[in-house]
Amino acid sequence: MSKKTLFIVDAYNLIYRMFYAIPEMTTRTGDPVQAIFWVAKFLNALAQDNDDATLVVVTDVGRSFRADLFSEYKWTRERMPDALRSQIDGVFALFEAAWVQTLSQEWYEADDLIGSIAHQHENDDYQVVIISSDKDLCQFVRDGHVHIYDAMKRKFMKEADVVEKFGVPAHQVCDYLAIVGDSSDNIPGIAGFGPKKAVDLLSKYGTLEWIYEHIGDLTLKMQEILIAQKENAFLSQKLACIITNLDIPTLPDMPFAPGIQNEAYIEILKKYEFRSLIPMGHLAPKKELNQFEIQAIDTLAWLEKLEIAIRWDQEKNPVIISTDTYGKIVIGFLGSIYSIDSKKVDVSEFIDFIIDSDIEIIGYDLKASLKQLFLIQKPLQIEMEGQARLF
Repeated sequence: MSKKTLFIVDAYNLIYRMFYAIPEMTTRTGDPVQAIFWVAKFLNALAQDNDDATLVVVTDVGRSFRADLFSEYKWTRERMPDALRSQIDGVFALFEAAWVQTLSQEWYEADDLIGSIAHQHENDDYQVVIISSDKDLCQFVRDGHVHIYDAMKRKFMKEADVVEKFGVPAHQVCDYLAIVGDSSDNIPGIAGFGPKKAVDLLSKYGTLEWIYEHIGDLTLKMQEILIAQKENAFLSQKLACIITNLDIPTLPDMPFAPGIQNEAYIEILKKYEFRSLIPMGHLAPKKELNQFEIQAIDTLAWLEKLEIAIRWDQEKNPVIISTDTYGKIVIGFLGSIYSIDSKKVDVSEFIDFIIDSDIEIIGYDLKASLKQLFLIQKPLQIEMEGQARLF
């Protein structure tokens, strides 16, 4: 029996990445919403390709024990921008409305909860997928059991990727960071010891403790540095190594996908004017929809006929376009409405025609619809050894 997928979302990592990687978006009243929009868009895409997966969200709360160990821990991080701060409640409202369990624990960081979940479930019925770009979490990667997915780079990390990134396997990542330090968290490391030296020492001795056990085997210069930096080295190890034995609540025994289609979730999408993310059945009252006969285009031949009709329209009538995140494209042309399911029909050439031609295109939130057309051509999907799904 194949394993069920358990997605663990590193909440603030995802929110920050979405905020900084995407151009600014605002509502009609000028409120910034790009982080909320792209988190919602990512959840929709994830649910679409993983309708039986479980999902939990993990977040930081308050001060962590690491700040007491080292008062300058994470001091180099900049203050959260006001434009992002104003969107935090909106993102977590999405999680709550979708019935997604959000976990946090006083005194510990999100990484510690993630590490504890991954460690405690890596050998059971779940395949654990951590959604984060935090390099600290690479210490948990284990093929077939725990993997990391970077939502922005759309990269799925396996054991070989960890070795390529650090030069050491996953189980040595903690000691690697203890030696070289981590500027993003302001972890000092061992001054003068860079990645190459860390890899050489760990490949020979395996652990930080064993390096110090065999310090006499090293050159006098290296011995002097290691002795002078011993306190920093083991402090850095405590800061970099993630806790794996926290008490974790029972995880939800149900898929998360249905939650993003309930009324509360849809109402939030409407509140923030995310029309392109709202399922079509929620966009207008049924009595308005019933005034039109929507023709479903389910063959390439029929789609080509529609393209020809638009291309050779002598009066250059405008084309009305609407899209959703489930791969549906709705075209209004000459009083008729056509629904095209991109999962059933190859729409690549049709989308090229629509985007590249000089026909007039109109629609509500047209910019979002055009973005969605591009994403339909390049869907959020990682092909793995013949698998059609994301994971």
